[in-house]
Amino acid sequence: MSFVHRTGVSLAFFAIVLAGPAPARAEILLTPFVGGNLFGSASAPLADFVGDQSRTTFGGSVAVTAGGIFGVEGDVGFTPKFFGTNVDLAGFPVSLAHNNVLTAMANVTVGIPLQGRGPYGQSSGPGVRPYAVAGLGLIRQQLDLVGLFGYSVNDLGYDLGGGVDVFLTHNVGIRGDFRYFRSLSGNTVSDLLDLQPGAFNFSRVTVGLTFRY
Repeated sequence: MSFVHRTGVSLAFFAIVLAGPAPARAEILLTPFVGGNLFGSASAPLADFVGDQSRTTFGGSVAVTAGGIFGVEGDVGFTPKFFGTNVDLAGFPVSLAHNNVLTAMANVTVGIPLQGRGPYGQSSGPGVRPYAVAGLGLIRQQLDLVGLFGYSVNDLGYDLGGGVDVFLTHNVGIRGDFRYFRSLSGNTVSDLLDLQPGAFNFSRVTVGLTFRY
């Protein structure tokens, strides 16, 4: 094979490589949110939550995705009055001093970006991105009955859920999200091979503003 022929083949090969699809560029999604905790241990159906907003939850998440498809996420949620404002003990109402629930989860995400893509796999503008999420992390409960006792526990737990990002521009969108949280009965390293679902569980519905970088 002549030098000219070899050179021509090499140039053609590099042209094909350069023209092929480039690897997806990482995107960062930052989402502060607000919502409510329902059902399960929250003891609050949707109708009660609408009338009693004591179970309002606040938080935020940060996700890093490969072109909006596969990613990892850190999610933190805090409910200042998860168990309401008082409880009924043997027919007597007892006020709750401090009661809250904190969740801090490490998740994996899978999304489907329904929009145009740029030359490096990045999102190119407005669009819709439905996604699923699952992970493990901390579920912390704190409950203080006035004049009686205090209770707090840190549980290993998991979450499952999904939602949708609706991007109004390339960088800003609105998110609707639903997740189910449940504690796990084992909390030590020796328990990790035999984890069983715990009793504490609830669902969380939130709305947030997503910023994409």
